Amino acid sequence: MGNTVLLLLDIQNGIVDRVGNPASYVELVGSTAAAARQHSVKVIHVVTAFRPGYPESSPLSLSTPAIAASGDFLEGSDSVQVHPAVARTPEEPIIIKRRVSAFHGTELDLILRASGNYHIVVAGLITSGAVLSTVRQASDMDYRVTVLRDLCMDRDDEVHRVLMDKVFARKTEVVSGKEWVDSLAGSA
Repeated sequence: MGNTVLLLLDIQNGIVDRVGNPASYVELVGSTAAAARQHSVKVIHVVTAFRPGYPESSPLSLSTPAIAASGDFLEGSDSVQVHPAVARTPEEPIIIKRRVSAFHGTELDLILRASGNYHIVVAGLITSGAVLSTVRQASDMDYRVTVLRDLCMDRDDEVHRVLMDKVFARKTEVVSGKEWVDSLAGSA
């Protein structure tokens, strides 16, 4: 698993709190991240955050002006902190994104390629947002992608199902968190 990284998208206080049953979800993400660490799989956290004054917010964007108007997701605020249930370790990088994809305008590609990580295992929020944009861009950049079905969530269950079964399944591997963890144990 030396070239594999577990990418956790928007598992941060301000977003986790907006999805149904966050306690069981973050517990599952936390246990999967712990299993990854036990099998020497690197974990990278990606959070959405903006600078004071929201200079990254374009009036042409359909989402960032609403975030700026709300005053949410400012760098350093509690809403952008990795959720404590994930138990981030000090050596695990945090990538700050200001758009939906974890790659757009960030150093994620540089960090992955510099460390020889070409297999990305994706978990996160929201399936139709950060997960979709990141998975599609990673695929276009020739990364091998695995999506953890039960470690991604969307506010719309049908959209989540369609993305997993009809969109992601065509270009990526889609498995449960347990299946992925079991594969780690089998490869040791």
